[in-house]
Amino acid sequence: MAGAYDKVGGAVTLNSGTIPGLIKTTVEFGIMTAVAYFTESGPLKHFAAEDYKMFCLGCVSYFFVAYWFVMRQGTTKAALNPPEVVNSTDPGIVAKMKNIDRTVGNMLEQMPIIFLVLVPYALWVNPIRAGYLVFAYVALTILYPFLYDMGAPILFASTFPRYFIAYYMAGALMLTSLRT
Repeated sequence: MAGAYDKVGGAVTLNSGTIPGLIKTTVEFGIMTAVAYFTESGPLKHFAAEDYKMFCLGCVSYFFVAYWFVMRQGTTKAALNPPEVVNSTDPGIVAKMKNIDRTVGNMLEQMPIIFLVLVPYALWVNPIRAGYLVFAYVALTILYPFLYDMGAPILFASTFPRYFIAYYMAGALMLTSLRT
């Protein structure tokens, strides 16, 4: 369908993204699971404490960036600008506020998903690679506010690789679990 919605008998109807979302998720998960099949081996295992160094540092960097984004939003809205600026209808201000809000929104939407696979991946599959992946994830997250105003498809340079990182770790978890 061409637009975000169709008109049926003069009424506006919403097109659901359920099936396209399922297809996109299935394809991306399948591709990244295939990559994991060739890059990860063996069953679930335990690792020495020193293997978690990069992972821990990566998690701290993610923590720092998350708070940076949240503080950017909070100080913009509550400390640096009066209500008439924050609630302005000026298109330039509205666009900047949307960038700030979507940056935090995107980060918070993705945070439980990435940690849902990142932590068990680091614990039982590959903590060293998990450290590098979380640093890559953080770098891609930092790009989001800079690319947001450019819109799609440029914004996808921040979002899609982060999805692929999560799919990769999920696929690796599934495969190593099945190999155990």
